[in-house]
Amino acid sequence: MLASSFPEVCEPRYVSLQVTVNPSLLVPLDLKLDPAVQQQKNQEKEEMKALNDKFASLIGKVQALEQRNQLLETRWSFLQGQDSAIFDLGHLYEEYQGRLQEELRKVSQERGQLEANLLQVLEKVEEFRIRYEDEISKRTDMEFTFVQLKKDLDAECLRRTELETKLKSLQSFVELMKTIYEQELKDLAAQVKDVSVTVGMDSRCHIDLSGIVEEVKAQYDAVAARSLEEAEAYSRSQLEEQVARSAEYGSSLQSSRSEIADLNVRIQKLRSQILSVKSHCLKLEENIKAAEEQGELAFQDAKTKLAQLEAALQQAKQDMARQLRKYQELMNVKLALDIEIATYRKLVEGEEGRMDLPSATVVSAVQSRCKTAASRSGLSKAPSRKKKGSKGPVIQITEMSEKYFSQESEVSE
Repeated sequence: MLASSFPEVCEPRYVSLQVTVNPSLLVPLDLKLDPAVQQQKNQEKEEMKALNDKFASLIGKVQALEQRNQLLETRWSFLQGQDSAIFDLGHLYEEYQGRLQEELRKVSQERGQLEANLLQVLEKVEEFRIRYEDEISKRTDMEFTFVQLKKDLDAECLRRTELETKLKSLQSFVELMKTIYEQELKDLAAQVKDVSVTVGMDSRCHIDLSGIVEEVKAQYDAVAARSLEEAEAYSRSQLEEQVARSAEYGSSLQSSRSEIADLNVRIQKLRSQILSVKSHCLKLEENIKAAEEQGELAFQDAKTKLAQLEAALQQAKQDMARQLRKYQELMNVKLALDIEIATYRKLVEGEEGRMDLPSATVVSAVQSRCKTAASRSGLSKAPSRKKKGSKGPVIQITEMSEKYFSQESEVSE
């Protein structure tokens, strides 16, 4: 009847304790007494039987509570293991934080290395820029020198043309002088011939005109030849000088052209190198930016995980405190149940010791034990005859057991 009020957690196992009832107690005594007294005695007998059954069920429930106690001890040891596991979260958190710090240190080292590489590349770019500017200035100087040499070459060509013109004019002048000389010789010869014809020759005065003519002719020829030789020598020397200077200017021009070609090739190479260095710098800047973004994301992720771990640790501490409070409440309930179980165990042992006494003694002892247990439990005194639905020690144990099992189910959840 009272077993239905307990939650169906486990099947109570009853001990092999036989409750013996004296058959003589069941036989009504023919004492010629009042039927009301006989009816009261029969009712007391029925109540005694019900109490014996309740004591038997209480013994089984005590054993079930002992099993529950062992289960609670097992769970308590498990909760202590979970407590150590929860406290191990700090170690795991420190390891994870150490790994994140190691990754952050590696990212910082990579960033420093990339910055050093970027500085080296920038220094190389600056060096190439300076060399490029030097080459540009050299090219400008060479172009200016080339223009000057070209001007000098043009001037020398003009001078050569002028000298050739002068040479031609001198040659024409020499030809003219030859022609004039020949014409004068002819005129002189004609005059001499006329004089020899018209003038008579004095035999006493001998003049050798032919010698004079030959001498004058020789002198004239010598002067003309000398002038021609001087003009030819001067023209030849000027021509050779101009040719030498032209050859020199030509070699200088050729060397300048070769240098300009080399400079153009070097400029193209430098431009290609500058483009490659610029592309490399852009790649390095992109890599640095990506590394910074990745490091920032890793740092944010680490901060987020750190906050999550701290929140989980705080939640675990709160759960642990709540579990400890529930465990303390369960221990308080268990202590109260142990006290009541010990009280009723003493009652049961006393009843077992008095089972062999006469029936009147058993009834009086049971009634006195019930009253004593009720007074020890702190319950209000009640008459031995209780109606159905009245609250007694067994019903109080049932309510405390229900409270104990409900709290235990909350802890398991």
